[in-house]
Amino acid sequence: MKYQEGFERRLKGMPVSPGIAMGVLRVEARGCPSPPVRTILPTDIESEWERFESALARTEEELCGLKSRVEHLSGAHEAAIFDAHLLFLRDRTILNKLRKELPARLQNIDAVYYAVVQNFMEVMRHVDDSYLRSRVADIADVLQRVLKNMQPSEHAPLLGDSSEPCVLAAYDLAPSDTADLDPQRVLGFVTEAGSAVSHTAILARSLGMPAVVAVPQLVIDSRAGCQAILDGYNGLLILNPAEETLKHYRELQAEKEHAYKALIEMKDLPAVTTDGRRIRLAANVEFAHEYSAIQRAGAEGVGLYRTEFFLLGCGSLPDEETQYLHYRNLVESCDGQEVIFRTLDSGGDKLPFEVLEEKEDNPFLGWRGIRVSLSRVEIFKEQLRAILRASAHGKVGVMFPMVSGITEVKDVKALLEECRAELREKGQSYDENMRVGIMIEVPSAAMMADVLARHVDFFSIGTNDLTQYTIAVDRVNFRVASMFRPTHPGVIRLISHTIAAGIPTAVCGEMGGDINLVPLLVGLGVSELSVGAHLLPLVRYAIRHLSYEECRSMAAKALEAEDSYTVRNYSSELAHRSYPDLFK
Repeated sequence: MKYQEGFERRLKGMPVSPGIAMGVLRVEARGCPSPPVRTILPTDIESEWERFESALARTEEELCGLKSRVEHLSGAHEAAIFDAHLLFLRDRTILNKLRKELPARLQNIDAVYYAVVQNFMEVMRHVDDSYLRSRVADIADVLQRVLKNMQPSEHAPLLGDSSEPCVLAAYDLAPSDTADLDPQRVLGFVTEAGSAVSHTAILARSLGMPAVVAVPQLVIDSRAGCQAILDGYNGLLILNPAEETLKHYRELQAEKEHAYKALIEMKDLPAVTTDGRRIRLAANVEFAHEYSAIQRAGAEGVGLYRTEFFLLGCGSLPDEETQYLHYRNLVESCDGQEVIFRTLDSGGDKLPFEVLEEKEDNPFLGWRGIRVSLSRVEIFKEQLRAILRASAHGKVGVMFPMVSGITEVKDVKALLEECRAELREKGQSYDENMRVGIMIEVPSAAMMADVLARHVDFFSIGTNDLTQYTIAVDRVNFRVASMFRPTHPGVIRLISHTIAAGIPTAVCGEMGGDINLVPLLVGLGVSELSVGAHLLPLVRYAIRHLSYEECRSMAAKALEAEDSYTVRNYSSELAHRSYPDLFK
């Protein structure tokens, strides 16, 4: 059932970042930002339609001009692609729908046109005919041209302008889109696509932003400008909520905030088990400005600083000096606590390093992680020198992503030594004892942990990728995402094998922030957990209410288990018994 004026409507999805957001709904179609939504009067309908007709005429003129130019340059066959654009521009189905929706919605015509066309595109994406699905890009192009040619009217207050705090609904969000979200304007987001372990979901948790994914028919069933509640605990988007529903969620929001504040007050207490096992509790960070908030939550430094969001977030790669100043600022703000910089990790579902001439058929097994850096040596060395220089201003570690074997470790260490020599020659300071580590994300690296441990100072296990590669499940593919289970016995045994290598080992993947699985990781012997900022108080509370010996005994049983459900149940039962308050 689609949105109906005056009726509460609940859409169910998958919760990926906890919290509650309440505000006006903003709906984004793929590849085309939504225009501002304004209320209009019935007397405005005729002038709005005239504005629309003028935009259609300008768009038709543009398309005919493009067709003529292409025909002159390349021939009639190539120019014929614009015939489809022109047909859609005057499509009677769309125009008739628009005539009905305009008086029903009483919103500015560009916003109504956007809603009508985006719904049409989503229907097209779900048809079986591959040719029709391929035409969606043409429709999106026409949509953008028409919107560009429409001049907004000057009257009526904005309902859904981006300056007003809103709940964002979209088919999907790229990690770069998520990183750009302003928490002051976007209170939470919901998508039709996505999974709990996509990088977009990870970023939402890191930003402390409520998020729900995998809502069927979201874009079609939503309406921009209506009131909405996003429930990131239960995976709900509630459209046009009743007063009773609003009251319930206001009370729940206040209750959750009160409980969280009580956990924050424990920030200065060490993360130590009831029988004395000390676990370093650090934070995963994407942006340097996050650290002030992380300190308030009691982080013991930064266990993972994802440098790609700084490196690739400005349109062009920053030079060595810019990187050095950025890294130094973070290091100095940490007041002596260690900051571990992960070098550029591009590819897969992360940010792209550069546009490839040919699309990779399987980017998760392709050009990503340390492979990118080793193929762009000068760029890589700039980053290494910047990190080394920052180490002169505080405690710093560096680690390398997507390492699959000893050759890559030797190659990066050789480059690191070259960078040290270059800095010495210039008289620039750095910490000679800066720790060097690697991410354990590939089964081959986990199996070779005893060998790799002789060449590095620490490991950090990225449980998301390790799980993905161990059980051959693409974590962002909705067809198999339900099979993604970090408690798969094969994954647990690889984690145990890695820790047995005997050097300090952290977990920085999403598994470390799951309070159901903290007992398992503690029992397996991790020395550090690095989690999203908002999870720090919960994980600290969990560790302080666990017995290390109980965790070890449970983990030993888990290593003998035959399936992922048994492993998870062992850990979850101990978690619920040890800190039941966190599950209320």
